Amino acid sequence: MVTDTGFTHGTMTLGQGGAQQMTDATSFLSQAVPSCPSWLLEKAALGNAVPMGFVRATSATVLESAMDAAKAGLVVPHLIGEGDEIHEIAATAGISLDGAIMHEATGEQEAIDTAIALAKSDVIRGFVKGQLHTDIFMGGLVKRDAGIRTDQRMVHVFAMLPPDGGQPIFVSDGAVNVTPNEETKLVAALQVAKLARAIGQERPKIAFLSATESEIESVPSSIDAGRLAHLAREADGAADFAGPLSLDLAIAPQAVAAKGLTDNPVAGRADGLIVPDIVSGNILFKSLVWFGGGAAAGLVMGGRLPIILTSRSDPAPARLASIALGAIAAQQL
Repeated sequence: MVTDTGFTHGTMTLGQGGAQQMTDATSFLSQAVPSCPSWLLEKAALGNAVPMGFVRATSATVLESAMDAAKAGLVVPHLIGEGDEIHEIAATAGISLDGAIMHEATGEQEAIDTAIALAKSDVIRGFVKGQLHTDIFMGGLVKRDAGIRTDQRMVHVFAMLPPDGGQPIFVSDGAVNVTPNEETKLVAALQVAKLARAIGQERPKIAFLSATESEIESVPSSIDAGRLAHLAREADGAADFAGPLSLDLAIAPQAVAAKGLTDNPVAGRADGLIVPDIVSGNILFKSLVWFGGGAAAGLVMGGRLPIILTSRSDPAPARLASIALGAIAAQQL
């Protein structure tokens, strides 16, 4: 499952006469403009440009994302879809396709089938969702004969980028796995640690979230978090893992000092947040977007190649950041 990740700002309602009027909105909404930090683009451009498949690139939004990423030196865009339509859209929008490689495919199913064939031939090293339904896109990629799945569960990771250009907080899984089991949450934590190291965080600090910092039988996620932190520490000695931690104790040094958890290596300094389920993850990442002005760079990990689930409603900085993150992940695989 993949949830809506739209970020279009502004709440509208119909007034008398059908005119649209802005409603009174909460003052918690951030006015900050999401940004893709220069350090992320520079990190992604350190290696060779990654041949990336833009699956059904039949919209101006997809083409702009592809060519912006190409100009930044991140990718060699492989545009998959109806060639005449792609060229017509690019011409209308004034988008140069110089450097892009075209692959003709008609319809959604043929587009994903073509992308999979290109990946099997090592022509492309990653996928970006274009103008096709998510169930067709992901459905094609998770089939065993597509060759993308590994023995690990696929998980979605958001790198939440603050508007001041600082380091991200990673959130998993807020978009794909609805009720992840213990194995899936462990994979999520290990993938977050791996991705954090790939962007330059030497020893990532990962928190398993719950509503409490104590293991309480009546709060099942707290019991799970304690067990998962132990398993993660055994599996990855190059990162710090802790749980259970409430959100404030994961990220706020003031809360940590008040609770006396100063001996916890993660508390108050978490780089990654592993959520109990998709509802809490979805609420968390959208809160960081709407209340914090963050840009959500999203990536599906755990497969042989990175999968980027951009949305038409994502702001341009978030789309570019997602592709940059995918390029970094592809260079590590």
